[in-house]
Amino acid sequence: MSTPNNDLFTLPVLTPWKKARFLTMAKRVLQAQQRMQTTDGKSILHYTLKGESIHKRMEHYPFDDRIDSKTGAQYYYHCHRENFESEEHGHFHCFLRYKFIPKHIKPTPLPDWDKHIANPMTHLVAIGINRFGQPIRLFAVNRWISSEICYDARHTPNFIQRFKMTKQDDPYWQILDQWVEAMLYLFSPQIAWLNQQRDLKIQEHITNNPEIYPYNYEPIEELAEIKIDLNQHIQWIIN
Repeated sequence: MSTPNNDLFTLPVLTPWKKARFLTMAKRVLQAQQRMQTTDGKSILHYTLKGESIHKRMEHYPFDDRIDSKTGAQYYYHCHRENFESEEHGHFHCFLRYKFIPKHIKPTPLPDWDKHIANPMTHLVAIGINRFGQPIRLFAVNRWISSEICYDARHTPNFIQRFKMTKQDDPYWQILDQWVEAMLYLFSPQIAWLNQQRDLKIQEHITNNPEIYPYNYEPIEELAEIKIDLNQHIQWIIN
């Protein structure tokens, strides 16, 4: 696992327009969380189950993911273990599908860039959730985990802008859609920085271990992470 580098991250200065936009997204996150919570303490974790009793290891919630056929936005929640003794219960994986990315934006020129063309998406970020249903960190995974087509980190802000959930099929899941989409924009500075760190980590590995192709190197699961606190982040926007 990667080491948190929060001390290297600096929040940007917000223009009045961006501040208003961030406040709108913060409101959407809080409204969605409020709608998913219940008086008996249930949270976003229980909401992802939609009536099931327990999360099954590595199962996707919802089943078959939430995939927007108009924008290419995609996400799902899963956990590696059902263990409420640990701080992190599981995480949301968020993607943008390849065919919805403009053709002038080229994938990272890897020797096998099209290795996962049958599973065509790029991983934007994973959002770690604690056992109380609160987001606690963001992290970037290695390609062998995400089976993705890789893009350089400089495209991350553009991809976040393109991540929109417009599905009108199920009011239940639309609440979770709203939360995920707003979270990506709300923490877009951290996500952009995180993916820059991801690229730096890969380059460092290539320099130090040229005989090992890092994207398929299973000992490397997470390439970068950053801790987050929703309340503190909203206070930063307000102030």
